[in-house]
Amino acid sequence: MNELYLGKQLDPNGVTSNQYFHKLSDLITHTFICGGSGSGKTVIGKAIIEESALQGVPAIIVDLKGDLSSLVLSFSELDASSVAPWIEVDDRASIGRVALAEANTFRQRLREWGLAEANVRQFANQVAVEIFTPRSELGRRVSIPLISSPPPDIDKLFLEDPDTASVMVTSMAEALVRRVIPTGQRDRETDFVTALIEYAWRVGVDLSGEAGLGQLVSMILEPPFATIGVLGIDDHIPENRRQKLAQAVNGQLVGAAANWVRGEEMSVDKLIGSNRVDGKTQISVINLSHITDFEDQSFVVAQVAFAINAWMRKQGSAPGGNRPRLLFFLDEIGGGGGKTAFYPTYPYTSTCKPALNILVKQGRAFGVGCILATQNPGDIDYKGLSNCATWIVGKLQTKRDRDKVREGLTDAEFSPSDMAKKLARPKTGEFMLLNKEGDVHFIKERWLLTYHCTLSPAQLRRYKVKGLAPYEETLNTDIMVPIFEDGIISDEHEEVQSLWNDAKDVIGQACNLLEKILEHDDNAEKARVWISILRDPDGINRRLLELQRKLTEGVEASSVVGRSMATKPIGLMSLLSEVKYASHTPSHSDVQSNLGQPVVTPSSDSVLVGDDGCVTYKGRKFQLYRRYACRPVSFIEENGELKFSIEGKVLSKSYRL
Repeated sequence: MNELYLGKQLDPNGVTSNQYFHKLSDLITHTFICGGSGSGKTVIGKAIIEESALQGVPAIIVDLKGDLSSLVLSFSELDASSVAPWIEVDDRASIGRVALAEANTFRQRLREWGLAEANVRQFANQVAVEIFTPRSELGRRVSIPLISSPPPDIDKLFLEDPDTASVMVTSMAEALVRRVIPTGQRDRETDFVTALIEYAWRVGVDLSGEAGLGQLVSMILEPPFATIGVLGIDDHIPENRRQKLAQAVNGQLVGAAANWVRGEEMSVDKLIGSNRVDGKTQISVINLSHITDFEDQSFVVAQVAFAINAWMRKQGSAPGGNRPRLLFFLDEIGGGGGKTAFYPTYPYTSTCKPALNILVKQGRAFGVGCILATQNPGDIDYKGLSNCATWIVGKLQTKRDRDKVREGLTDAEFSPSDMAKKLARPKTGEFMLLNKEGDVHFIKERWLLTYHCTLSPAQLRRYKVKGLAPYEETLNTDIMVPIFEDGIISDEHEEVQSLWNDAKDVIGQACNLLEKILEHDDNAEKARVWISILRDPDGINRRLLELQRKLTEGVEASSVVGRSMATKPIGLMSLLSEVKYASHTPSHSDVQSNLGQPVVTPSSDSVLVGDDGCVTYKGRKFQLYRRYACRPVSFIEENGELKFSIEGKVLSKSYRL
């Protein structure tokens, strides 16, 4: 198939239409995603990763906040006990109700996008997600080398592409020196370490791991060459500075700093699951949510990028076709902006930018596609990102951000004024997508197959120990999990639910307008009454149903209510009804007209289903379905069982009496 289902296309009025499929082959030429906070950029990045994994393409992801790690949450069953361990509530007593609501919402949203629980199970069966945590036991502890192993073609690279080879060596030296000497003068140390790494790579000395660092300390104290350029070693960097440098590097092998090099080897073959026995496509998440220092995060990103670079060169040039070998996803390349951006614009730089540049500029030749995302597009080096053929742009909050993105989208086929308007307009989850061919699409991202949340340290520990095991304690959901007869809900029901959601949005807008009226006219009693009605429709409905019940059963009080209403309709009923009240007792047809909907009259042996889906029979409460609320239900006793009939249909649910 080689197509990725990312969402649905939007028409000029913002209404979703046909499904949008993105070409898998377009990922080889890199993807840039940007949008303000809450725009949905992380979700669409995860959708790309999910779809690619289902196509058999592995991914390595750097997770700075913990939200990408939730790709592990692909439940085999969408029920409260599966969801409960991954939600956080202030009141633990409510966790059952919240988990049930989340599970039901998940299931409903999947259906809205043409997906189902079967798609979630397919993802769980075909894809394995592993969480790696440097310097921590929260996930699979992984070792981060201070110096990576050289690419297998390093001699050929020095000969045929010396510029790339020099960038690799220099940037690795800069990353190491910035780490061990955070401040002050370090130019000469950087040149010295650059010469040492180049020498080691040329003669086949491996400087990775603890043993490699020990070897580097020895080389610093006793250099294997006499000159750097045309200067002698002592003229370039005096012995006392070499001594301090050696001590600083050695410090990475003792104390807390040594935690970086402890753990599983950071092998790209391991990260992409080359040796998995279950045959699943692997997504590896490098979780850095426990590492708060920007320089530490940048260092890890650099080492991961260097490792991918060495691995892809070992694989050789891409074999052709339309499939990437590997995806590398870094969310928030803008970091905190300015000096704390991972891919900053001039004059700033970062520890990881040279390594990222290599992947962006050369990854496509080896079948490695980068997905880079940010909410700070104004702080990004767009010259480097010109190598990204696909741009996915969500809502941008500031004019500065829109101007910067517009500069990068010079190939788009509409005017700057149109561009600014379109970039400011999208809602959450809506994006403008410019593909490799230069086609522009406006899309709304689909619902994820995995449960989207931010995993806390406690949840990471739980996943490491228990995986996706369901919640162990008893869950009080207060209401039964809805069991949909025949296992499906009709398209008509889904359409009605969608219309209800739209109606709620309109009501919210109406309340806002009414509040503005009250700001200008505090005596606008009508506006105040309407707000009370719109904000408590369930309460109004309960009162009207109670009135209907009294009329139906011939309660004597109903005539009193009728006379008072006939004399002078006031309050809520006067606003809800346009009927001219007479002096007679209201009939059923009067009430029907007042409510604007048919009146359901229960038979003598029936009762109305409550708002919570429950009914009471002979003093005992029974749970039915909430969708039957306010409908009359009749009871059938048969062979010691109580059955229920609604609108002539006997429900499948029954209870033993």
